Amino acid sequence: MLEIGVAQSDITPQRSVWLTGYGNRDHRSEGVYQALRAGALFLRGDHQAALVLTADLIGYSSAFAAAARQEIALATGLHPGQIVLTATHTHCAPFFTPWIMPGQLEPEYAAQVQEALVALAVRAGAEPVPGEIRFSRGRSTFGVNRRLPDGQGGVRFAPNPDGSIDRDLDTLWCADLSGRPLASLSFYACHPTSRGGYFIGGDYPGFLCRALEQATGAPAFFATGCGGDVRPWFKSPEGGFATPELDQLEAAGQAMADEVLQTRSQAAPVAADSLRLAGAHHLLPYAGLPTRQELETRAQDPANPLHQQWAQTMLAHLAAGPLPAACPQEIQVLQLNPGLRLVFLGGEILSGIGLHLKAALQPATTVVAGYSNGVVGYVPSEDTYDLGGYEVDGSHYYFLRPAPFARDAERRILAQTATLVQSLA
Repeated sequence: MLEIGVAQSDITPQRSVWLTGYGNRDHRSEGVYQALRAGALFLRGDHQAALVLTADLIGYSSAFAAAARQEIALATGLHPGQIVLTATHTHCAPFFTPWIMPGQLEPEYAAQVQEALVALAVRAGAEPVPGEIRFSRGRSTFGVNRRLPDGQGGVRFAPNPDGSIDRDLDTLWCADLSGRPLASLSFYACHPTSRGGYFIGGDYPGFLCRALEQATGAPAFFATGCGGDVRPWFKSPEGGFATPELDQLEAAGQAMADEVLQTRSQAAPVAADSLRLAGAHHLLPYAGLPTRQELETRAQDPANPLHQQWAQTMLAHLAAGPLPAACPQEIQVLQLNPGLRLVFLGGEILSGIGLHLKAALQPATTVVAGYSNGVVGYVPSEDTYDLGGYEVDGSHYYFLRPAPFARDAERRILAQTATLVQSLA
């Protein structure tokens, strides 16, 4: 028998804080356009249990994720490997993950988040009820690939309607045995970067979830898929990217909720009594490490203060020992049954990897979420390397990685995921 537990809470900071996700902010937040929230979905089958936590945050460092999962495990009796931390990746949330960003880390908020996640886990697992899951897959027109070939062998940051994008809009519908809705969990692969500025909020996932809650009467959760190269497209007069007004953003969230709700009546029952989890850390090698001389030159160049800060951090690492040659990445597979699996990847995963995983694991249906557990940086699909660009070779600075990931990162992820799936057979 499947049992389901649900909990939700507000995680909005109670004071002005530094926000994260953009390199041009120069002061703390000025207000809140939408409360930030976190949620927990606890699933217990006949032989194993899983806990999926969602939050309106940009993501977690590997160290934060490990510590939080350990505290949750101690509080619930679960194994850390049974716990999944996901984030919506809103860029209007507090700066508590130690990346290279303007401003200062907010350690008090980090402690608040960990405390909230532990409390949610305890509440969700306290009194689960017999229930059932249904699954629906729709399509959404929201979002566009943001890597446009420039005709000169590179890319520029601009809408590319012909670029890679995963338009699957997937939802798990959880209910008790009487059919009463308990929760929903939706997945879509698009950056929540509609807005910047200095107001806290959850971007389109926040509006989507609120619209779903109004329609169903149950908590609605969201996890962002493999959309590292996809962003919302509110068109500027020239056809580029514009910042929407809040009513436009709310309308977009409502439109996506309508797309989700259109699939609800066709949602298929999911036999999840025998759900199982498998997870592993594997290594993503770096493409090539910088020399000390390269770092010293960058550390003395004030042209880009954030890159300068990165170089100084790398030099401090070199003073203690060599730079690492690879980065550990975590992959988890939650198999609800052999025909439906959820794959959780650490990092800002580009859309091609998500699409290729879904194709490789057919005929089973696969749902893929990025921004899970430790967000190790952008992980490009193999087909993006020839054109380079921010996601491929310009983003590692901000994640405190010594170099970009090597070209075979995608092949390693597909192989490791296939191994995990085979272990669940």
